[in-house]
Amino acid sequence: MKTFGAAVAILLSMTHGTTAWVSPSKIRSAPSSQLNSIKIAKYEGLGNDFILVDSRQSSDPPLTPEESARLCDRNFSVGGDGVIFALAPPEGQEDEYDFSMRIYNSDGSEPEMCGNGIRCLAAFLRDLGEDAKSYNINTLAGPIIPVMNEDGGVTVDMGEPILKSSDVPTTLESNAEFDSVVEQTLECNGKEWKVSAVSFGNPHMIIF
Repeated sequence: MKTFGAAVAILLSMTHGTTAWVSPSKIRSAPSSQLNSIKIAKYEGLGNDFILVDSRQSSDPPLTPEESARLCDRNFSVGGDGVIFALAPPEGQEDEYDFSMRIYNSDGSEPEMCGNGIRCLAAFLRDLGEDAKSYNINTLAGPIIPVMNEDGGVTVDMGEPILKSSDVPTTLESNAEFDSVVEQTLECNGKEWKVSAVSFGNPHMIIF
């Protein structure tokens, strides 16, 4: 799903390929000649919304983590859970991978991968004109292959979950098989929760 937004110091056009100008940190005093322009699109997958950037001709993201964090600000910018970059495959591995994926979270940190994010990336590639039934995507968590479904959806095999507490990682003590954290008690805001920890390249805490 594509959406659009507008905010101070960021100008968006209501087109299929939305254009945004990401300003330097001192946005109020910076002249327009110093602004960098970049095309973006907005996608949502199971409640996670992302800003997508087409950089298939480059191996590096065109935005810094700090610029991406500002772009994700829901009050003063486009807003999103992260910025995802569609990049060229690693140099010398063009025969192995179709594309690479990098993602910066809304706080500027970089996870290894995101399941809903790579589903949005696959849909983005389809809308850009790529017509493969699946893509071998290079990520920091290793190769991930999203599959394009006949109904327009995208399926991703996330691989084996990371359960070992120190690898998730989590500071909670392991209490189950494989040194994992399962239904461990966590107190937060005066209330106790039963939580389980797992990672698929991005740490998750699960409450049933």
